[in-house]
Amino acid sequence: MSDLKSSGLGIEFAAPQSVNDVIASLGRTEDVCFSPSNRRLAVAAFIRHRVALFDIDIATSAAGPHVTLTGGVELSSPALSSPHGLDFIDDETLIVANRHGGVAMFKLPTGEIHPRSCEVLPIQTWPVDGASLLESPGSVAVAGVARGLHEILICNNTGHSVSRHRMDVGAGCVVSSEVLLRKWLDIPDGVRVSPDRRWIAVSNHNTHDVLLYENVPSLNEHTDPDGILRGALYPHGLRFTPDGRYVFVADAGAPDVHVYAEDGTGWWGVRHPAATIRIMDESLFLRGRHNPQEGGPKGLAIDAGSNVLVATSEYQPLVFLDVPALLERASAGDPVPTGRPYAAPLSGALNGQMDDDAYERSRREQRAREVRYELSIMAHSNAMKTRAMQAEAMVAAMRRRWSWRITAPLRRLHSALRWLR
Repeated sequence: MSDLKSSGLGIEFAAPQSVNDVIASLGRTEDVCFSPSNRRLAVAAFIRHRVALFDIDIATSAAGPHVTLTGGVELSSPALSSPHGLDFIDDETLIVANRHGGVAMFKLPTGEIHPRSCEVLPIQTWPVDGASLLESPGSVAVAGVARGLHEILICNNTGHSVSRHRMDVGAGCVVSSEVLLRKWLDIPDGVRVSPDRRWIAVSNHNTHDVLLYENVPSLNEHTDPDGILRGALYPHGLRFTPDGRYVFVADAGAPDVHVYAEDGTGWWGVRHPAATIRIMDESLFLRGRHNPQEGGPKGLAIDAGSNVLVATSEYQPLVFLDVPALLERASAGDPVPTGRPYAAPLSGALNGQMDDDAYERSRREQRAREVRYELSIMAHSNAMKTRAMQAEAMVAAMRRRWSWRITAPLRRLHSALRWLR
């Protein structure tokens, strides 16, 4: 944290000892989110099957943002089983997706938080079954209100899909459920909707990218993405800034947070990070690197004022960053060269031969070509993986045959004789 502070990016936070004790007990963390009022912060404690809830105060001054955690409590419940994703419906209502269970909605304690821990009972649960479309639910995002119903998006880890659920919060029931996105998804680990609800972003674990979809009525499980964010090893938590112009992505496979910038016309096409910010030192990162997919930050959230970004990881439970300073770093950075054959500028535009409409059409088509190119690479990679799995299955089946087992001594003898030659 000292390196982040000295760089002007990190924000030290103040908290009483009781709150620091709650933070120290979190263990492996996953998602994190601010409440709509910015007064509460929730963190998923995955291994401990709990959710930590903090009272938070964010103040700004000429010196930058200041963060104080004034209260903290561990919430336990029979309905929490490896909580992975969470989001607020309002300041008193939290929805939690459990990786080893279903989805649960809780009414939270009101007022300032004082006790160290308390048990809460869900006001509604949705089990993992065929009717709910839930398959190892992970990230969850409250997408807004349509026709008086809250729309909830849920990443289904083993289902390789994002489902959409319309919920009557007052009645505590799900009115309808459908698979919204499926094509190209391979372990979706995070989902967010832009503030204007025009874009949906999904972290795609096994393809190492973030897929962006224009949120139009025709969007369905067969739709190709309209944009792709490259450059992350294992993208996890992600957030749009409140103005929708930037996307922050936590990289679980690296000690980094990536910042992507939109050019004012939308998220079509392929983008690389405008900035990559290292948020933990090497020793801290390696402590959590149990495999190549772990060690880096998991959860990510930005406050409504776009002043503070918070990230979580197993050995760095809470780290706060100065959003204006991060965006200044992103704005100052040079675009990352893509090395792609589609990256050449539009020659007609450079020669002044296009009017504005023609230039925009050409730019949109170029961005579509960028996405098609990336998807062709993804399709080739998927085909190679499928062939490798089929070959492994054939070898395994052959080795289980009686003829293979009974001829094993002859094969060993043949190998020995070849060696003696």
